[in-house]
Amino acid sequence: MMGRLIWTGALLALAVVVIFAQLDRASRFQPHLTPLVPRAFSGFAAEQRSRDAIAAEAGETAVSEARRLIARRPLPAEHLALLSLAATQDGERALALAAMEASATRGWRVPVAQLASARAALSAERHDLAAQRIAALLSTGSLPDETRALLAELIVSAEGRAAMVERYAADGHWQANSLTVALPSADPRDVALLLAEALDAGATLPCDRLAILVASVAAEDRALFWPRDCPAD
Repeated sequence: MMGRLIWTGALLALAVVVIFAQLDRASRFQPHLTPLVPRAFSGFAAEQRSRDAIAAEAGETAVSEARRLIARRPLPAEHLALLSLAATQDGERALALAAMEASATRGWRVPVAQLASARAALSAERHDLAAQRIAALLSTGSLPDETRALLAELIVSAEGRAAMVERYAADGHWQANSLTVALPSADPRDVALLLAEALDAGATLPCDRLAILVASVAAEDRALFWPRDCPAD
């Protein structure tokens, strides 16, 4: 009798583990299931909790959830990126930078890792690193809305523009697309200074794309950055 009870209890315990494991896996694609998953069984659910806390701008909670996520699943670069975003929200610059650097090194191809890296770098005034990450996002076309906002924030300062000038003057094909995709979201005067400095640094910026950019700004701002080597009309 006792043996049967032990066997039955073991089967029930196993069933509970299987159910919660399946719920956790399902929560990856059905976030509404996340509250049903106990923290002890959370893997994918822990990631969703971290994302929810970040979206709610609950910095302290987001950091706590991201730490739990990394404790459960330490390998994915995205999880370190979430910790970096959470730490940035919570004002923990040292943690944000450490998580950002680890995330970017481990998963430099992952857009969310690049985004977290750029945000943390901007928060720490690491303009060179922020420019590298923003250029990477621009080159892949990933997370366009977030990337435009980051670029606009970066080029407000002289240091940020100088860092981005280096990216524009380097070899690559993303620069031309960014003229019509990303730069129109920034302040025209910041764009004007960026383009002038980039051209002086040897950047190759096609006139047809610049013409589209110029057409997107107010008439009084157009003369600010029409490049000297392009036709006047």
